[in-house]
Amino acid sequence: MGTIAVLGTGPSLGLFNPSDFTDSIGVNDIWAFHHTEAIVCLNPRKDFTPERLKIIDESKPKFFYSQIVNWDSRDDFFKIDIAHGYPDGICNLSVHQFQKSYCSPFVACQIAYRYWGATEIHLFGVDMVNHPNLNGFKDKMKLHFRNLSVALKEKGCKIIVHGDGILKDIL
Repeated sequence: MGTIAVLGTGPSLGLFNPSDFTDSIGVNDIWAFHHTEAIVCLNPRKDFTPERLKIIDESKPKFFYSQIVNWDSRDDFFKIDIAHGYPDGICNLSVHQFQKSYCSPFVACQIAYRYWGATEIHLFGVDMVNHPNLNGFKDKMKLHFRNLSVALKEKGCKIIVHGDGILKDIL
């Protein structure tokens, strides 16, 4: 509760010091780098290489959040619901479903706030500078994160970006 780290696997993950945080939420195969208390995985199993899938399958967080039921064989599986559409205008945190963007850390931030009581969310490894699957969506992701930041700020929670990724100057 309080200050939560949300971890992607980009270059700024090297700035993360686990001893500075009680809780951390990572995405996908984060356990290759850090053992987080929770994992958010929004992609189906078929999207991962065998090496990445092995890391995900062998991870043992307290909670494994996904909207995809093919992960439900995990003992730590917790199903979440994702809203239709994107938060291009506003990010509504008062509905049951989680707002989505084009990357898992976006949903992980909402989980940090809703389920883990975050009042401050620190992003590490959420750089998205050289991500091969996100190049055409960077402007939309910036907009979505800006809208999420505004919505969280209204609830008393702020996002702090570490590193030199695409979110550095907008949040």
